[in-house]
Amino acid sequence: MSRVRGPGSGVRGPRCLIEWAGEDAGETARGLAQRAVDAALAMDRLRKRSLCVLVVDDAESIRLHREHFGDPTPTDVMSFPDGAPDPASGLVRLGDLAVGIEVARRVAKQRSRPVDEEIALYVLHGTLHLLGHDDIEDADREAMWAVQRTVMSKLGITID
Repeated sequence: MSRVRGPGSGVRGPRCLIEWAGEDAGETARGLAQRAVDAALAMDRLRKRSLCVLVVDDAESIRLHREHFGDPTPTDVMSFPDGAPDPASGLVRLGDLAVGIEVARRVAKQRSRPVDEEIALYVLHGTLHLLGHDDIEDADREAMWAVQRTVMSKLGITID
């Protein structure tokens, strides 16, 4: 008898089920993002989580950023926390992220980094916000970026 393992149900499975929607981020970016989110959850000893990532172009990023944050400019990632359990799946919904793919492309080019790594960084950054990290105050930003550097280095990626 074979057993189906869901997020967090076993040692080998992912800690977080990530649902992707919107623009196509690409298989490599999705894989890196999954590994980054799972590593961040492992640091907090969390399992059985879910997350929705909506990949948006600049126009949609501007619309969402204006509507929810009062800023009419495109941005890298926006976080929309949830925290509710899903009785059907047994997972806790971390929330939703909106990731700006055109911002990722521009910034990746400026940083001479593959866009897949930039997208994974944005998903990680947004996930850390959903987990309670903040980057408004200098000390909080430094702590959050330290976590990001640690997680991304586990993937073999160096970030500034």
